[in-house]
Amino acid sequence: MKQILEFDSITLAFGFNSVLSSVSMSCETGEVVGLLGRNGSGKSCLMKAVFGSLPVEFKSVRVNKKPLFGSYLNKKIIGYLPQDSFIPRYVTIGEAIENFNIAPEKIIELAPVVKDWLNLKPGECSGGSLRLLETMILLFSEKSFCFLDEPFSGLMPLHVELVKGIIQSEKRRMGIIISDHLYQHVKSVTDKIYVLSNGQTYLMKNEEHLVKYGYLNKFDLSGST
Repeated sequence: MKQILEFDSITLAFGFNSVLSSVSMSCETGEVVGLLGRNGSGKSCLMKAVFGSLPVEFKSVRVNKKPLFGSYLNKKIIGYLPQDSFIPRYVTIGEAIENFNIAPEKIIELAPVVKDWLNLKPGECSGGSLRLLETMILLFSEKSFCFLDEPFSGLMPLHVELVKGIIQSEKRRMGIIISDHLYQHVKSVTDKIYVLSNGQTYLMKNEEHLVKYGYLNKFDLSGST
C-alpha cells in the first residue's frame, strides 16, 4: 500500500537567525524527491528536524495523514543518511549490515569490494567507501522513507552511477528524499524537486526556478542544457 510522508510548519532559528520558517513538502513511496538549496540554506537542518535528531520550535510531520510524535517513531519509519558517518566506530562493517537485517550478500553482489571490508571498523575505511556502504545500507533497509544528505559526496563516478541505479530500483517500495550539490545527478533520479530558499520551500516547475530562488545563476543554467 502506498504511503505518503508530509511535513510543514517547521520553525527553526539560531538566535536571531531564522533558518526554517515556511516549509511544506511531501514524498510518497514510489517517488524520489530532490531538495536543493545554497550552502547554509538549512537542507540538513530540515532533514534532521523531520527525522527527529534536531529539536525545533514547532513541526508537523504526518504519514498517511497521521501525526508522528517522538524521534523513536520517526526512526522506525525514516532512515537518515547524515553528512557524517552513522555507523558506530566500535562496530565492524559486517555487523553494521546485519544490524539493519540485510544479508551482506545483497550488497556484495552489487559492490564486490565490500566483501573485503566486512571485518573492518569504520575508521579503517576511506571516506568514499564508507559513504557508499552507508548509502546502500539505508536504501536496502526496511524503512518506508529514506533521507539522503549528500550521498554522492566522495564517491567515484562508477559508484555514483551504482547508487543512482539502486535509488531507481528501491523507490518501488520506499519514498526517497535526496539532497546533493551535484545537481545534475539529483535531477536525473528525481520525480520532483523542491528548492529551499530564505527558510521556505518551493516546488520547482522548471529550471528557471533554480535561478529565481538563488540556487543557480543564468550561466549555470545555460551550461546545463
